[in-house]
Amino acid sequence: MVKLAASFLLVAQLVFGAAPQAAAAGRIGQDWPMFHRDPLHQGVSPDTAIGASNVANLTIRWQASIGSSSGSPAVVYNATLDETLVYIGTIAGTFAAYDAQTGTRVWYYSVGSPIYTSPAVDGNVVYFGSNNHYLYALNATTGALICRHNTGSVVFSSPVVADPDGAGKVVYVGDSGITGADDGGDVLAMNAVDPNAAQDCSVRWSYDDFGDPPGSQPLVGVWSPPAFARDANGRALVVAGGGSPEGAVYALDAVTGARVWRFQSEQFAADQDVGVGPTISPPGVNGFIDGVAYVAGKDSIAYALNLRTGAKIWEYRIRDDAGPDGHTRSTAALVGRTLFMGNGPNVELYAIDAITGAKVWSSTAAHPTDVLSSPAVTGASGNQVLFVGNGEGTLFAHSLTTGAVVWSYDTGREIRGSAAISGGMVFIANAGFLDAFGAGGGSSAPPETTITSPVDGSTVTNPNGPSAVSGSATDDTSVASVLVSVRDEDRGLYWDGATKTWKKVLNLNAASLAQQGRTSTTWSYAFPAPKNGGPFTLQAEAVDPDGQHDPTLAQTVFSLTSLTKPPDTAIGSPQLGQLFTFPNGRRSFNITIAGTATDTKGTKPGVATVYVVVQNVEHGEYFCGPVGCGGGETGRWKPAWFKIAATVASPGAKSTTWTLTFPTYDHPHTYAITAWAIDRNGNADPFRATVARICVKDAGATTCP
Repeated sequence: MVKLAASFLLVAQLVFGAAPQAAAAGRIGQDWPMFHRDPLHQGVSPDTAIGASNVANLTIRWQASIGSSSGSPAVVYNATLDETLVYIGTIAGTFAAYDAQTGTRVWYYSVGSPIYTSPAVDGNVVYFGSNNHYLYALNATTGALICRHNTGSVVFSSPVVADPDGAGKVVYVGDSGITGADDGGDVLAMNAVDPNAAQDCSVRWSYDDFGDPPGSQPLVGVWSPPAFARDANGRALVVAGGGSPEGAVYALDAVTGARVWRFQSEQFAADQDVGVGPTISPPGVNGFIDGVAYVAGKDSIAYALNLRTGAKIWEYRIRDDAGPDGHTRSTAALVGRTLFMGNGPNVELYAIDAITGAKVWSSTAAHPTDVLSSPAVTGASGNQVLFVGNGEGTLFAHSLTTGAVVWSYDTGREIRGSAAISGGMVFIANAGFLDAFGAGGGSSAPPETTITSPVDGSTVTNPNGPSAVSGSATDDTSVASVLVSVRDEDRGLYWDGATKTWKKVLNLNAASLAQQGRTSTTWSYAFPAPKNGGPFTLQAEAVDPDGQHDPTLAQTVFSLTSLTKPPDTAIGSPQLGQLFTFPNGRRSFNITIAGTATDTKGTKPGVATVYVVVQNVEHGEYFCGPVGCGGGETGRWKPAWFKIAATVASPGAKSTTWTLTFPTYDHPHTYAITAWAIDRNGNADPFRATVARICVKDAGATTCP
């Protein structure tokens, strides 16, 4: 679904009050259009508005509640709209564009599956991948789907767009197999949306001959965001790290997909992939005629590799300095002759001489958490500053010359992605918000929110009309607004008060404030209670005049009673955490789900139907029934949510048993099961029976974590 946002979500005057307007973010020269800004992954913005001399003036300009995220945003000026947009996807499966000045959501597109990749914007097209195996191309102005390609694998890698031979743009990306867990993958070259003869979103080539000799590592996939560069001979290369159980670095011919070179990192454990993106120094820079690819992996060793041949130039053993229990999972930024990369958990940031491999400085400011965020650099020469986030949710600004922390901000939520810098503003996502920072504006403390009714864990009598929720909010300056989200857990929908409809995408509604503009106020909101009742999740976040949201949110899970006398459903087997092992090696086998359903009330008591949803958790796919119903394993699984009618032993009876049998994948997976009955009056069980986790593993496994 594409939704153009007119009056919805963050209304600027509601959120910002009289705060100064944000600086105009970004024209084309200051864009941050892809992961780590450019195809070389150098992570340096040409924007000079923020530097070490004025970073202390940086304050929060706005926050947009996005629900969840682990990726990095792209920031690009849109000529059609004459405004700069911030693009980001979420684990909840929503990809959206936000106004860079106000944080207002401009449009969204729902894919129904987690999005871990950072987007790449080229022209008026934005590209990103998802756990549902698809690589998407959307209109960057409207969010309309242009085309998509089913890679057959989970896409964690962030795409890069380039024209390798003058024949048209190509999107390069890695994928990680059907589960993303050591079950194969490849590096893929997809024809971009381009006015040439090639079909948009069609495959130009793919490479999966991992290992030495080629093809000897069929379980390797690619998490690494590929880098694009040209060697000293002008040959276009795609450079990417490979996953476990190998952990090698590959350079492929960007035109043909042929292997040019391979470099094997050291391996100290089974799970030591090279998941970071390579950082490229072009030929002739810093005295290296052939150019250099800088890359690190979970072996906690930073390598400098000859871009043309793959030969090792030097290595810096972070593991010997910080200890062997850390992992380097941060793509390096390159400024002049210095590399900057995150690490963890003992020493979280390193500056390394790009010519000699010697340590310049290191920082433990983020101790004791990992830094997965890739450093982003901005500022004029001699006044540059580096931004990086940590696992505890703090965004740090470091001096490039000394590593000293010159500014920090606690977002309150884990930061996994990297900052994007454009137009004198810094954008970064955490596990809940997209945050924008700029000079000026307020610098007050964030507000706090509480929910007083309903009480967490309570059951509320269905009012057969508007259901009221309420709470309080405080701020050191004043409370500008309180935004409320209501999720119907039974249907997986959010209430949209503006359109009076339930929607699949996170939506925020403005609550009524008893004391407008005060430092303390109560608030209230009402939503229409479905007659069928069921479980609901309520979240509330106060917003102050500086645009700061309560970073911790207030949350209550409660239930509404039903007015429809619905049936009851139970799952007898399998049970939560039950472990199944392959009986005859890695081959698909059947698991039967069994349960009961009862309905003794209403004008026509009796169970009519039982629906069951079976989800492959890692894959984000759903069992759909007969062969050909989907494209997943044996053609029986699909990425979209799907329910199947179970076999009811005694249809119409007041009490009956039911069963459903599904085939497993032929390799280890976790599955989730949901079931609910429908009675003869058409009422559904509002409290769906669930088994959140069962495991299918290899013989010898003993636990289902």
